[in-house]
Amino acid sequence: MESKNQFIVANTVGSSLAALGHEHIIPVFAKDNEVAISHQEFIQQCYDATQHFFEEAVIPIPEVRVSHPIHGRIPEAMHKKPAELLDHEKTLYYERMMFLIQVPSVTKVVDGKVLNLVIAGVKAFNQDKLHGKTVPQRFSLAIGFQVHVCSNLCIFSDGQVKEINTTNPEQLYLEAYNLCAGFDPERYAHELQQWSQVYLSAAHFKEFVGRIRVDYYDPQVETKHWLGDQQMAKVVRGYFNDTHFGKEEDGSISLWNLYNLLTEANKSSYVDGFLDRYKGIGAVMRLLT
Repeated sequence: MESKNQFIVANTVGSSLAALGHEHIIPVFAKDNEVAISHQEFIQQCYDATQHFFEEAVIPIPEVRVSHPIHGRIPEAMHKKPAELLDHEKTLYYERMMFLIQVPSVTKVVDGKVLNLVIAGVKAFNQDKLHGKTVPQRFSLAIGFQVHVCSNLCIFSDGQVKEINTTNPEQLYLEAYNLCAGFDPERYAHELQQWSQVYLSAAHFKEFVGRIRVDYYDPQVETKHWLGDQQMAKVVRGYFNDTHFGKEEDGSISLWNLYNLLTEANKSSYVDGFLDRYKGIGAVMRLLT
């Protein structure tokens, strides 16, 4: 995929389910050497659950992005120089991973833009206590829509982002299945469509940006998951320059376009904070609705 069409950019690289399963080692808990739930197993459980729920649909292979590589080597190659290492003497796993499962059979159109249903998941080993004994690992799941023209994800309400703490891979399957079962695409698409009919004037947009950037530093306001200064700067640039979601000729902008500028800026978040940022986006959108 071209960079502009990635669902997350940050410092990630593309991978695949096959590569995760055959080329990467699996971390363990240091105190008891128990195997942790791997990226590949997490994706597979969610993919199987999605296929089961949408049993009559053809579900494409998940898209996978990874970051923060952890390199190593086998003991026999301990004293070799890096340039002397053979391929079989190197080890690798990625600390952070995000995947996207598309459901092409569930599509909606909002403001002339085609959206299709997606299930997204995030796993970051840096959020687990791998240095100790076996404890529940943290996983994040979300369901929403993806905008075709830019690959932005439309994930808004808290009920669409689920945090899972478990040591059981089968629990991931159950949570993914329940996430699909509990989502109402018609209702959510209707809410997004309503945003396309509400506009901020140029003056109100500037007031909105100013309030977000001021409140971000206000200790009395909960802004843990809000977009930062650099990301809000991208929103402002998009307001002036984005050909899909920028301002109208009179300077006004719809809430739908503003939401997509926010989600576009969120693509520069690190993997382990990507879905959490949607809570912040939801909070700032509620200031307007």
